Amino acid sequence: MGIQKNRIALLIQYDGSQFNGWQVQKGGRTVQGEIETAIKVLTKESPRVTASGRTDTGVHALGQVIHFDLQKRIENRNDLVKLCINLNGILDTDVSIKNAFIVPSNFHARFSTSLREYLYLIYNHPMKSPFIRYRAMWVREKLDEEYLRKTAEHLKGELDFASFCKKSSAEVNTVRRIDGIEIKRKRDIISFQIRGTAFLHNMVRIIIGTLVEMHKENKEPEHIIEILRKKERNSSGITAPPYGLYLNRVIYEPPLTEMTSAFSSG
Repeated sequence: MGIQKNRIALLIQYDGSQFNGWQVQKGGRTVQGEIETAIKVLTKESPRVTASGRTDTGVHALGQVIHFDLQKRIENRNDLVKLCINLNGILDTDVSIKNAFIVPSNFHARFSTSLREYLYLIYNHPMKSPFIRYRAMWVREKLDEEYLRKTAEHLKGELDFASFCKKSSAEVNTVRRIDGIEIKRKRDIISFQIRGTAFLHNMVRIIIGTLVEMHKENKEPEHIIEILRKKERNSSGITAPPYGLYLNRVIYEPPLTEMTSAFSSG
């Protein structure tokens, strides 16, 4: 009979600027590699961690969720608090454990997800700012957020996003559902919150790049419907830079807030 393990989920944040993406690979620093190393140092175990979704080089996370199994017993809130504190003591300053949860053995960070939310930031001002470097896409031309909202409205629902993904992703099923797109301006920052069950590779970044290009070219909002119909990557706009993209939130059912956690804020 195998040794009984307990499954732990972590809510993590990271600045993707100095990472070669999430997934462990030969050559280059990765978020997965850093976290697995920290867990090994702390627990003397070597579990493979699984994320809610991979992030590319330069992409950030405000609410990434991962899970892994430990032989070490983690039984209560105090154990989880110590786990967070000790892992953060080992990890470098550009990645942080925000919370820890004791989850059921059938919980899966990726496959148990009911909703994912991405955030994209645009710095919209004619002059550059040192404070948005590696944090937001810089667009000099004045953007009309009402135009962006009208155009993005056509992307809601279950649609074929073949025109809005990396060409290699177009070989698989490209139908996805976007549940909501919220676009807000606060002074010089325009934020895009995009929610859906799953996303294709580069899908959010291509959507943002297309919205900005359409705006610059004075295209009617309905033009994006034609881009969808063509189902060709070369019919859409540029791929927006990775550093404006944040994995903002991952939702599960039942929610992680109902699990035993280190901190009640979730």
